[in-house]
Amino acid sequence: MTIEESVAALTTSTTALVTAVGTQQLAITAAVAGMVSVTTRVNTGLTNVDNTHDANKPVSTAGQTALNTKQATLVSGVNISTVNGQSLLGGSPLVIARSATSLNAVAYNDRGTLRSTTSQVDDSTVVEGLGLFMWVDTQVEPDDDETCFTTASGQWLLKTPAWDLIDAWNLIEQSYMNDWIEDESNRFDTYYATKTK
Repeated sequence: MTIEESVAALTTSTTALVTAVGTQQLAITAAVAGMVSVTTRVNTGLTNVDNTHDANKPVSTAGQTALNTKQATLVSGVNISTVNGQSLLGGSPLVIARSATSLNAVAYNDRGTLRSTTSQVDDSTVVEGLGLFMWVDTQVEPDDDETCFTTASGQWLLKTPAWDLIDAWNLIEQSYMNDWIEDESNRFDTYYATKTK
């Protein structure tokens, strides 16, 4: 390349660089102008801020009317409820007696365990090894001494089985599956023998 060609190439590169810098300068100038515009709006808006403390602000008529209807004090049994006749305002620990939503645990000794348990509608009991039972005042399910226990006034129905019970139910299925797996080689041999003749 000759010196003239090198100078021409350098001039072209310099012109392109000057053009690029000029474009960037225009973009920077526009960004600064936008920032000045936003800053001016913010500064102008700050003069409109009300720095009055909340306690010194006036209360509207509607707000004062609502405050006037507010209960001045709580009176047990009048404007606040009691639980089982016990005041919530007394300051002493509140004890709630067992009800139908309480959970009772019973050790499963024999088939008569649930039949002798005192119960009420929707009472629930966890029977060790069997699961969660719920008491109903009907007698429509068949009594099977496992998922349903009938009493003189209703039935205990299994709602959620315990893992022990699920495992016991699965023992029969597992036994069949084990027998089938053990016989698999015999079945294959018999099948193979009939296909190779």
